Amino acid sequence: MPPSWARLEPWAAALALAGCALRLGRGLGPAPFYNSDCAVPVLLMQGMGEGAFTFYYPRQDRFGMWPFLLGRALHLQTPEAYHVLAVLGLCSAAVPLSAIFGSPALAVLTLLLPVVLGHSVAWNFLPAGQPYLWQVVALCWAWWACRAALTGTSRGTRAGAVLGFAVAATLAVWMNTASLAALLAVSLLEVLRARARPRAALGVLTGLGVAGGVDAALHNRHGAYCLRTFGARFVTPLRIDHGHLLSNVGPVLASLRNEGGLWPMLVGVLTAALPGRPRGERFDQLALLVFGVSVLPGLIVIRYFRDNEFAGRYLSLPTFWALAAAVHGLVLLACGIAGARRALVLGLGLVALVIAVPSSPADPLAGPRADAARLAAAGPAVLLADYLDVYVPASLAPPGALVPVGAEGSLNRYPGTLAELRPGRSVLAPCVLDRPDGMLLQHGALMRRTPETPITAAGGPWCRHTVEHAARPER
Repeated sequence: MPPSWARLEPWAAALALAGCALRLGRGLGPAPFYNSDCAVPVLLMQGMGEGAFTFYYPRQDRFGMWPFLLGRALHLQTPEAYHVLAVLGLCSAAVPLSAIFGSPALAVLTLLLPVVLGHSVAWNFLPAGQPYLWQVVALCWAWWACRAALTGTSRGTRAGAVLGFAVAATLAVWMNTASLAALLAVSLLEVLRARARPRAALGVLTGLGVAGGVDAALHNRHGAYCLRTFGARFVTPLRIDHGHLLSNVGPVLASLRNEGGLWPMLVGVLTAALPGRPRGERFDQLALLVFGVSVLPGLIVIRYFRDNEFAGRYLSLPTFWALAAAVHGLVLLACGIAGARRALVLGLGLVALVIAVPSSPADPLAGPRADAARLAAAGPAVLLADYLDVYVPASLAPPGALVPVGAEGSLNRYPGTLAELRPGRSVLAPCVLDRPDGMLLQHGALMRRTPETPITAAGGPWCRHTVEHAARPER
């Protein structure tokens, strides 16, 4: 590689990364999707929820809320502000990948081309209602720390790397407990790659043990708090799918193919197996593949995923890693063929990436935000309706102006909000829920319609009510 490119590459990669971040960070990204599942954690970021209840996705320990708790600490208030935080988080993963691959340009291409090439990746990574983007970020940092812990040249460096590995692994596992299996598999690969001594390997396993222990403690505190406060632990059922293990293989692979991850995974395997590849490059390729493959056994074994018909979103994480492995392998193959012109291949790749990254409409939430403004215009109120109709306007109104409560028979993500149905409280609810006498009975609270004109907005028209008798607490 020419010495000039060695000096230029970090700057070229940084410029390409910044260009991609500017395009991805606009609005809500190239797949501007925002529903109640996205709005629920944004409300947590705005300050809704308290105690250990905020450790995990409200009313379902589906994934960890640490990015939204970070957003709360930074006083972020809007979905767009969270989206910028998420894009910055994603781009930060280029730092550890640059150290792992020894090439900033290759790191940026491997990290961001899957977002361009995989519609499933962009659709499921960028919305606030899914954990995968932050899981990838934490896994990348943990991977780098794992390698440093095994290959550091001094005891202090290795000890610091073990600590960093424990922290990054904890964040990955908190985000999604399945990260523990992925990190264990990649850590074993790194031990083999480094031909590490038992003491160094033990340090990495200790870091994994810390991550697992913290995750268990967080789940226990979350469950105990929710049981004490709301009378339920809100645990996602993870039971072995006895009698269906073999029959689940086909649907999982079919879903992986439909999401666009199967063929890239095969390309990644083939490019890793090509003769003449340097040992280090081959191990990097295998690690990318292992990150993706490690997800599949859980999808096959746990009944929860069959009950949800192996929804495509569950395959977006292995699809990302499959695309990353394919990009990594093909770019290195092209560099090998180009020989002395390797710099040209990487430079053209960065230019093509910046051109190919799509951007979002400037204000994809203009309509829903206008609805929220109309609902909040008359002053603070409880917003009571179907799950799909209350959380989006509540998250787009000024924080605290609209308190969302799912109507009876609908999911109420924040059970503590039932306490807001107290005498004298103003409530907005779809007019169709009222009885002929203008009364509304929900969650044991009796409400009377007021004479104000109904408000026109999505999910409505909405009528204003006043609570006469309080709601019963949710237990």
